[in-house]
Parts: sequence; C-alpha cells; structure tokens
Amino acid sequence: MPTAKTMLTAYQRQVRVASAAGMAGLDEQARLAGTIRALLDVVNDDHDPRR
Repeated sequence: MPTAKTMLTAYQRQVRVASAAGMAGLDEQARLAGTIRALLDVVNDDHDPRR
C-alpha cells in the first residue's frame, strides 16, 4: 500500500492536469479536493520537525 505522501503527490498531479483542462477539469478537482485535504492532514500529523 502506498504511503499518504505518495498518494498525495499523485492526487496533486491529477489536479494540476485537470486544472490545465479548464472547465472540463472542475469535476475532477472537486472530486479530489476532500481526499487531498484528508491526505494533507495525515502527512502533516506524521511530520515531526524534530526528526
């Protein structure tokens, strides 16, 4: 299973591609927005600046 950071990178890449598609990509951006927010929370919670 991929890590949250790997999944986040992949979804962010999909959003960049969708945004280049203009109006056609808005559905994709909206569909992925919640998932990306959740993954950001996981990645940020796992980050420990002391490491």
